[in-house]
Amino acid sequence: MVGITLSPEQITQAPPEVRRWLEQQVASALGLYRPEPPMRAPERHLVACDPEQAQAILSLIQGILPVVSVFFELGREPVATSPQGLRALRLDEMTRHARLQTPEQVIACLKAIDEALQRVIGRPDALLTALDDAGHCLVADATARSILSLWQEIVAARELTQPDRAPVQAAPYPASAPFQSPYAITMPTFTAGDPAGNAGSSQKSTGIA
Repeated sequence: MVGITLSPEQITQAPPEVRRWLEQQVASALGLYRPEPPMRAPERHLVACDPEQAQAILSLIQGILPVVSVFFELGREPVATSPQGLRALRLDEMTRHARLQTPEQVIACLKAIDEALQRVIGRPDALLTALDDAGHCLVADATARSILSLWQEIVAARELTQPDRAPVQAAPYPASAPFQSPYAITMPTFTAGDPAGNAGSSQKSTGIA
């Protein structure tokens, strides 16, 4: 049996999912572990997108790279699932994977994705995702599978057209030319050098009206 010693700095700098696993291991060893409460279904029904609808959504958002990055985050492995066919993703992990600064930026991107969905299916009240009080983003399992399938198709197409390039490892976004977005979203920006958690925020429009 091999033992590993981690310093407090290493634990602090570890990815959120690693810290969560360490917390569970320590709590379990001390008899303090309590499983997370069961996922509650959102008040409003979430649309389950098929691959064709996922492709149509991507075609509307592909000029806004942070939004595309968050879109593909919805296809990642969830931290929890429900019998109702929903997946739960942690907002803090989505923020880190998408290389954004705050969960509020992720939420702004999710709203833009909802707007694209509404245009695709012609329903102004349609929602692709929902948020709960525990910091989770909820998405239908069928939607997540469609997005993952779309991402895998994009990666496979790149490897066929550019065989000499290194394979894509993560799930960020496909490169694309700018386009006229049907909406504008506001993304917070932060002043360099401000203390963490107290950064002065300003508003910057990343969409093209």
